[in-house]
Amino acid sequence: MTKKSSKRQVTRRQHWLPRASYLSNFINKDGKVTAYMFGEGDRADFLKTSEVKHIKPENVGLMKNLYETSALPPNTIENVLSGIEAAYGRVLEDKIKQHKMLTEREHEIVARSVSTLENRTPMQQKHVNNFLDRLNQTGQSLSMAHGAPEAAKEWATKIEKTKESMFAQWMAITIEVNKWSPLDFCFLSPASYVSEKFIGSDHPVTLVDMTGDNSFVGLNQWHETAECVAVLTPDIAIFGNTRGITGYKEVDYNFLREINNRILRRADKMLITAEPIGDNEAEAIVRRMPQSLLLNYLKLPDKGRSGRIIRSQKRKERVVALRHKIVSTRQGLFRRLRPRRKSRDQLV
Repeated sequence: MTKKSSKRQVTRRQHWLPRASYLSNFINKDGKVTAYMFGEGDRADFLKTSEVKHIKPENVGLMKNLYETSALPPNTIENVLSGIEAAYGRVLEDKIKQHKMLTEREHEIVARSVSTLENRTPMQQKHVNNFLDRLNQTGQSLSMAHGAPEAAKEWATKIEKTKESMFAQWMAITIEVNKWSPLDFCFLSPASYVSEKFIGSDHPVTLVDMTGDNSFVGLNQWHETAECVAVLTPDIAIFGNTRGITGYKEVDYNFLREINNRILRRADKMLITAEPIGDNEAEAIVRRMPQSLLLNYLKLPDKGRSGRIIRSQKRKERVVALRHKIVSTRQGLFRRLRPRRKSRDQLV
């Protein structure tokens, strides 16, 4: 009789685009995702330069042992990410797709999911490795300038060893330090008269700041004019901001194309859609001039939910202000009606 192995099965094919909570929303009637694989040509003409593939979700957005490192037990990061994906998937289906308000806990679940979606991609891994390569080059140059070739060699060895675990450490920090947590969320959907959909990509989280794009310190999600946008499904995009904009709103063709343009510019090697993109729509996405969601927020067609929330909040504020006024008025009357004490001079 053979003994069953007690070891847990190790996942080697690790997705940076979650299958259940992300890719499954972009499948067509055949259960496949339409992927535009970028070639060497200009993205301004991506329909002609890209290779179009129809792929099953389990074969999109993955890499072998992407999050593995010898510093941690097998699948440590993968298992944590699986838990985040499962929790987010429930909130997406039960609340966001139903246009219901989120609790604080659900807000945190969505924030953590989007934050990890932003940082778990091969593009971010490449960014981390490029930083280490520059650090390696600087260290070796300093060592050679001081006539210490052995030190340069030792430095290079340390950097290569650091590379083995750096991305896993990056992911662990991303999970712990959730940059999206302090943001307000507004969920955007195409208006009923808009026939086009949002597009996804292999790097579906964007950050634009119309007042800080040229800043030497880089972009910051918490800046007051930062616009954090991620496409969650073909019908839902999340707009993270620090200006108190929340609820659910519809967007017209103009702002749908604005968001799709940001996704195209931020993508690494492919775009993801449920249905093919038409020639005219692709040109409209590419040729548009950037616009700020914050500056044009009041021009967005209101679906009613966020408007009711804002009106309700204003009513509550008016009620509180009225109560304070009534209390202060009563206190003033009591002070005027209260008998005044006579001074000692008057008593004498």
